[in-house]
Amino acid sequence: MKKSTSAFTLIELMTVVAIIAILAVSTFVAYTGAQARARDAVRQEDISNLVKALEQYYSDNGAYPIPSGTSSVINSNWYTSGDSSWTTFSSALTGIIDTVPVDPLKTVNGDPLNVGSYGYAYFSGYYCGSTPGQWYLLVYRFENSSQTKFSDGACTTNPLGDNYYANGASYYRSVK
Repeated sequence: MKKSTSAFTLIELMTVVAIIAILAVSTFVAYTGAQARARDAVRQEDISNLVKALEQYYSDNGAYPIPSGTSSVINSNWYTSGDSSWTTFSSALTGIIDTVPVDPLKTVNGDPLNVGSYGYAYFSGYYCGSTPGQWYLLVYRFENSSQTKFSDGACTTNPLGDNYYANGASYYRSVK
């Protein structure tokens, strides 16, 4: 008597492996995109919380915080979450906000003015026809969401923000 044996052919095995690989890659891509969208949602919430804290600070003090020359990432006129200047910024907002947020990727030396770098940056200087403390600019970057720009108040002289927007960053600007 003859015994019959059955087995998978090499073509069948290669087809199954290819299908599994395609499913694994598509799952990884979807998961990575979902993580980036979640971080972008956190960034939007962080900026919203910073805006509320800054408006409360202005209400209490009659001016926004003025950077004190401590940022080594951008320049001395900025606070940035990529270096120790953010601690100084946090100190200014003590009692108004529990914790000043940092970018979810926590990029070391994160400078949102540069492509591919994630962090938050705050500026208040001689722009928009205003003196320091009477306006501010928050700059940040999204990974997966569309850029945003928001301006509250008129920035008529020497505007700042659109140059960063043209380079892929988002911003929130408030002028009193």
